[in-house]
Amino acid sequence: MFEFSILINSFFLLFSILVIAAVSSYVSERVGITNLGLDGMMCMGALFFGIYSSPVLKMSTISFWMMIFPLILTMISTMLFGLLHGFVCITLKSKQVIPGIAINIIGLGIATFVNKATAGFFYGSGSSKLDSGFSSYLFLGNGIYFSSILIFLIVCVLLVLGWLFVNYTKTGLRFHSVGENPHASNTVGINVIKYQWIGVLLSSALAGLAGALFLFNAGRFSGNVSGYGFLGIAIMVAGVWKIQWISLITVSFSLFTALTYSNILSNLGWPKDIVSTIPYFITIFVLIWFAKHSKGPEAVGIPFDNSSRF
Repeated sequence: MFEFSILINSFFLLFSILVIAAVSSYVSERVGITNLGLDGMMCMGALFFGIYSSPVLKMSTISFWMMIFPLILTMISTMLFGLLHGFVCITLKSKQVIPGIAINIIGLGIATFVNKATAGFFYGSGSSKLDSGFSSYLFLGNGIYFSSILIFLIVCVLLVLGWLFVNYTKTGLRFHSVGENPHASNTVGINVIKYQWIGVLLSSALAGLAGALFLFNAGRFSGNVSGYGFLGIAIMVAGVWKIQWISLITVSFSLFTALTYSNILSNLGWPKDIVSTIPYFITIFVLIWFAKHSKGPEAVGIPFDNSSRF
């Protein structure tokens, strides 16, 4: 019963992390910008959240709701970090795969180095990892935390609102237009560059939020996010760039990933090392299978140049 409770609790948080990561990638690609740097941005988000949370956790009186302030600061900081990706892809009109890889390397490197230094500053020279103690609040018993349920419900509401925004508002439909045919959008008066910047910055903020929730779930930050950014990209591809399908596929991904947190399969005789690799094997399979059957926005990955036509 206790292992099942851990599975459910982990599922709520993992769904929230992975679906936000997938939507982060979706938002960027919807305006034609490939964001392969999602994992690096999530690393920076986890780092920022750990740094901003540390002073709050030292207060004599704290509550679960006080994590809102570190979350907001984390999203703003990661958005500023995302300016680098936007500058290279939008302003310099570079091929978008290269800066994405660079963001992953830079984000992982900075997070690994600064994590140890700031942990020593906040917790003493013997500490090497930032942590987040917010997850220990609102405990219901039997391995279930109300905080996990609350985050899951908030994310579900935001997904519904996001789906309505993208499909039934003028601004959301312009996102579609910019990603499919930016030159036609520009012809009818849509500011393509503005929408691309909005997409990149919003994607960066969501990546930071996903990274923050990763640290919230993990408790301690080791400098990386276990490749969850790449899982998010795989989920987006499998979800054929549609929020409703992204959400449904995230359910299965989250369930398999949550199994690695509990000992259910291990108790059945499965080697723990094999269990921990299941989500990543699924990611490889999904990318191979769905790459042939899914099609993203027509202009994704192609730098927009108003002086050219394609």
